[in-house]
Amino acid sequence: MIKKILFFWSVSILSLASQNQLPLANGFLEDIENNEFQYWSHQANEGGDATYSIETDNLVQGSTKALKCEVHSLGANGWHVSSKSEYPFQVLAGQKYTVTFYAKISGADSRQMKLVFQSDVSGSYQGQNIWVTNQWKRYTHTFTVENSSDNNRVRFWYMQSDVTYFLDEVSVSPGERVTFDPDIKFQTIDGFGAGIKRRTEDLYVLNDSFREQIEQYCFNDLEVNMIRFFVYHDLEPENDNDDPYSLDETQLDWTRYDSDPNSWRTRYIGEALQNAFNLSVNGFDHVIGNCNSAPAWLKTNGQHNGGGTLISGGESEFSEFLVAFLNGMESRYGIEVTAISPTNEPDYEVSYESMNTTPSELSSILINLNARLSNSGLDNIKIISPECFRVESQNSSTSATNYINSMFNNSAVENAVDVVGTHTYADANHNANWNALKIASNDKPVWVTESANLNSTDQSMTDAANYIKWMLRGFNEGGMTAYMMHLFYEQADNDGYSSLVAWTPVGEIILPKRYYTFKHFTNLIKKGYSLIQSNTSSDNQIYTGAFISEDNTKIILQVFNEGEEKDFSMDIPLGAISVERILTTNNDSEEFTSLGTQEINYYDRYFITTLPELSLTSFVFNIDESLSNGDFNQINENEFKVRLYPNPSHGRINLIFPKHSNYRVQLFDLKGTKITGVDINDSIEYTLDISSFAKGTYLIKINSLNNFKEVIHKIIKE
Repeated sequence: MIKKILFFWSVSILSLASQNQLPLANGFLEDIENNEFQYWSHQANEGGDATYSIETDNLVQGSTKALKCEVHSLGANGWHVSSKSEYPFQVLAGQKYTVTFYAKISGADSRQMKLVFQSDVSGSYQGQNIWVTNQWKRYTHTFTVENSSDNNRVRFWYMQSDVTYFLDEVSVSPGERVTFDPDIKFQTIDGFGAGIKRRTEDLYVLNDSFREQIEQYCFNDLEVNMIRFFVYHDLEPENDNDDPYSLDETQLDWTRYDSDPNSWRTRYIGEALQNAFNLSVNGFDHVIGNCNSAPAWLKTNGQHNGGGTLISGGESEFSEFLVAFLNGMESRYGIEVTAISPTNEPDYEVSYESMNTTPSELSSILINLNARLSNSGLDNIKIISPECFRVESQNSSTSATNYINSMFNNSAVENAVDVVGTHTYADANHNANWNALKIASNDKPVWVTESANLNSTDQSMTDAANYIKWMLRGFNEGGMTAYMMHLFYEQADNDGYSSLVAWTPVGEIILPKRYYTFKHFTNLIKKGYSLIQSNTSSDNQIYTGAFISEDNTKIILQVFNEGEEKDFSMDIPLGAISVERILTTNNDSEEFTSLGTQEINYYDRYFITTLPELSLTSFVFNIDESLSNGDFNQINENEFKVRLYPNPSHGRINLIFPKHSNYRVQLFDLKGTKITGVDINDSIEYTLDISSFAKGTYLIKINSLNNFKEVIHKIIKE
């Protein structure tokens, strides 16, 4: 067997050389001897009748063999047909153990299989009935053991006759286990960011050097791709004329967006946005203009604050105002706004700049705006709505969920809205029904456009926990595709602050733990990544999120432990060649801290790690696609197959031969000069070390010394 690697930051990865220790021997069901799976036995007695064989078609991705059991009769008592692992492993009383496996059936839509966990101790039997479908699916169950034993085994009882069962990738791991499935993909991620609303004037009175440090943290160190800012109500201080389709641009006042230190109304918006763009690592995909209030002359209360809504028939003038903003930002400042939001928290009346618009009134605004954008050649501008104060509510007049449910009764409104926007302020207890918003949104992208624990004086992980749970619950339960914090920056005072970066009046920059935990998302999960299925286990203090890159070469597993320190087993995805662990805790030395990258062997299915108290850990898996898709960079000539990975490689290339036998492995440069060679006796695998060789392309020649077959393949040293 391939030697297991001990992760220096894990509790242990146990070797098969140590008898009775996990992992389960040949749980992947690949080793064959005399046409039987090693370490496995099969029973069909007391009248039970079954045919056991090896399946090589339509397998789990990355597998080459699976166990096939055709059940003809179950026997006298209906439970005499089973498969058992003959590898005895040790268990400790009071500890949990998690069994995972892949299974499917043919000959029916679904049938039962019983998973049994039992030792030689009387009364140790534990069984769990599991319904298996006709598609490969991964199943997981955690047992709590009552008695210690050195002789524990797992068994699978096949519970129905006249059906064929298939079994593969059986794994037993200590403790509870975080599992995930890269093949089950959900929504695609649009990105991460925050707002600069109401704070630019404070930042731009600071000296340039200090301001630039703050902006560096926000827009360079955090690799964000979204930013949100005001559509100021006084851009059009008075109605330019009585024609909503003919704009007198000389009546527009751009003071707020200019950099004029002599005017108290200036907000430096144009300069602030350009500086953000210039510092960006990957660019800004989403630049959002958000309108808290229409101009005072367009509102029922005649002022920009205190609520109110549009005057009757004011939709066309409002659309003209918003289109003027979009065009002016590009023509005056070279800023292409990509999305427009006509309201901000229409369900929450406040004294500051606001507009309280009912779902019916907002529907009229959205239909009109959508038509105006189209007629103005601005079809590329996304409309975000409604940006309510809360995700969901039982009150029909509040929440993004209720607004969307009401507005989407009109198909024209549903067609007008490109992105469903919400805030999270009313979810302080983290019990919002995110799924209700997902259902209401009808497959449209869901963006959290503002999120904060307002006026917080807490800089610790206790505060950061709020943001982590909003993100992970939003992604997993709400179909969320983008998440934005309230503010990038603001000056801290005695009342607290809710920004990512803050500064004190004496010139100290503050980076709270929410900054570092947000970095786990902004720096590791990029636009175009997809959410994949993950299991949060039965521990209600563990939250997980798993994401896969567009090219399937990276998987990011994020695990938030809200409780005390605990050990957990972590899945290793098929094809993973290395994993990096990044950690944030309350410890000042663990902010966004890499604990190193470790190589992973192909047959490892999990590792055990310690999750510190109140911590966020990201596991960054690098995937060799040739391994995860089952191709293994296969060399195939005259049915002589060798698995070869990774290729390209920085240091080692693993060879897995078709069976235990004798082989010769030789390496040549492209001129045909032999560089190294070795004869391998009675082995099924070999690791070739190329770390000392120069970067470039080489030829590897593999001979089977028993049947004289040969293959040659190119490898690349990076």
